[in-house]
Amino acid sequence: MNPESTGHLLRRLFRLAVGVLALLVLPVSPASAHGEESQQAFQRTSTVVFYDVKFSDDTVDVGESVTITGMVRVMKSWPDHTLEPPEMGYLTVSTPGPVFYVQEREMSGEFTPQSVRIEKGATYPFKLVIKARQPGTWHVHPGFGVEGAGTLVGAGKDITVNDTGVFENTVTLANGTTVDLETFGLGRVVTWHLISLVVGLAWLLFWLRRPILDRAMAISEGRGATLITRSDRRIGIGFAVVALVVGTGGYAYAEMTQSSSVPLQVVRTTPVPLAEEEVSGAVAPEIESIRFNAEADTLTMKLRVENTGAAAVRLQRVQFGDVEFVSPSFASAADPDAQAMTVTPDQAIEPGGSATFTVEIQSEDLIVRSLVPVNEAELRVTGLLFFEDETGEQVVSEVNELTSAILQDFH
Repeated sequence: MNPESTGHLLRRLFRLAVGVLALLVLPVSPASAHGEESQQAFQRTSTVVFYDVKFSDDTVDVGESVTITGMVRVMKSWPDHTLEPPEMGYLTVSTPGPVFYVQEREMSGEFTPQSVRIEKGATYPFKLVIKARQPGTWHVHPGFGVEGAGTLVGAGKDITVNDTGVFENTVTLANGTTVDLETFGLGRVVTWHLISLVVGLAWLLFWLRRPILDRAMAISEGRGATLITRSDRRIGIGFAVVALVVGTGGYAYAEMTQSSSVPLQVVRTTPVPLAEEEVSGAVAPEIESIRFNAEADTLTMKLRVENTGAAAVRLQRVQFGDVEFVSPSFASAADPDAQAMTVTPDQAIEPGGSATFTVEIQSEDLIVRSLVPVNEAELRVTGLLFFEDETGEQVVSEVNELTSAILQDFH
């Protein structure tokens, strides 16, 4: 390698080192975005859907709790042809870092600390109680992770945590000792990190004591076998012995000082879903067609609904992913974030009767949120239809992707 090439390489390495150092030390501003929009439309509309999500508060102090309740539905129209059937799921909360702590986690009224067994077409009432840890304004979603499909989120809300109050996370152990989980075992964690850092740095410094360029040149000239000497091998074995002694000694020390420890436990529960008749009632909708007009930004659904129940029902709202569209008849009591839709004719379906409706939605927000799969291989849409009877009871049915391919209008 000639001096000119060596100098060029050193200059490049120096610029790279300066760039990495700048990334590590310069302050950065928090990023704000809807990461769930990177998921494909079929994932967010036909796998898991949250609805009737409620937050108990939007402003709390550090150490205070917020309760999130609602329904989570594993869709009947789960895309088995693309994803593995749903078997295991996990109720969680999606936040920008560990700014909240999950205190309680329930599905169908059952304590669910870990993953649970789920089934396609099931609807589960859920409850999350989260405690504020860090001050700031944080965007919070309930989330549900499904093995093989990733985590899907429900409607989110900005929660402001005031910089007052104290966060505590204490628990009483089996031996009667009360500890703070925020700091419990922190000293041992730091100690082991320092030991690992010292051993690792010593290993690196031992091998990097020789110029990298000289070693690279030796390898390029076919003299790589001469770089490792008998002394190097002995020192390498010494490092291995040190690592083994440190690890074994640490294990023995832990056994002596923490003899009452219990192995991590695995709990797999099966929450009982709501009975289908509790969810969908006696309403049977059928999608006749769904048309998307790109120029007018409209999504028009034609559906026929049969009511075999004892009470009249009326179409209340439609939901795709976490975006809701509400009928004018229910606009006054709707969620403030819900958008308007047009229902023709906007009338009730009497018991034993049926009716055909045309529902028109301004789809601009659906396009922005990537919920209409116009640029994907499957032009299908899946969602939920909500009906309400004369007594105020809610009935939920699916817009089934198997029967609702989108037809595009280009005029």
